[in-house]
Amino acid sequence: MKKILSIPYSIYVAVSFFLVLCLLLIIYTPLLLIKNDRKRMRIIFFLNKLFIWKIWTNIAFLPVKVEGREKIKDDVVYVFVPNHSNMLDIVYTSSCIDQYYKPLVKKELLSFPVLGQLLQIVSLPVDRKSPESRKASTQKMIEWLKSGIGLLIFPEGTRNRTPEPVKEMYDGAFRVAIEAQASIAPIALINLRGLQPVDSIWFYPGKVTMRFLDPISTQGMTENDIDALRDKTRKMIGDVLQAEDEFFNRTA
Repeated sequence: MKKILSIPYSIYVAVSFFLVLCLLLIIYTPLLLIKNDRKRMRIIFFLNKLFIWKIWTNIAFLPVKVEGREKIKDDVVYVFVPNHSNMLDIVYTSSCIDQYYKPLVKKELLSFPVLGQLLQIVSLPVDRKSPESRKASTQKMIEWLKSGIGLLIFPEGTRNRTPEPVKEMYDGAFRVAIEAQASIAPIALINLRGLQPVDSIWFYPGKVTMRFLDPISTQGMTENDIDALRDKTRKMIGDVLQAEDEFFNRTA
């Protein structure tokens, strides 16, 4: 019965979210006239928080509780690194981070109707199949960090479909953070698999906790520290999921 009910519920989630995206696209477009990117992004963050976090997640019965926000300081530049299980990761992170930042997204997402247009306005797309695109994106990320623009990167690269709380992470997020001497801000998204299992396209109502963990300073780190920084971040997020996410508690 639960699976049967998940079908109309999932349609409701998808349709309501698409309508919210359409509304945001209409509102976002005139904001391109604002030349100051920081001011424009602050308005976009406010709109995301209002329409996605405060309104949509609640009417879709997918509320999120945000913890540890006080650990993120206004005068520090961060590379935000959450765990990645499904499309809801993007929904929560796009509406629950206050600091000035840009997300790194797969170029393929730009082909999605409405969502693609929104991402073109707020993100840095990268073609993972092109070494030239990856190199250019890396240089752009370093420049942004040095100029005070934070980044959001899913270091697992793709959605985690393994039984492990966190997949092996790629070096990119940690490499650019060290190069720019920006801090790493690990984020644990708890109960994502309860809302959409990895082997299903259907959604189930439930609550997510988005927790900002203790940031890691990269001051004084060099390229030789990338592996240790990456592994420390993975362990921090993994330990939280192992202890508090029902899916990993059940399969431990």
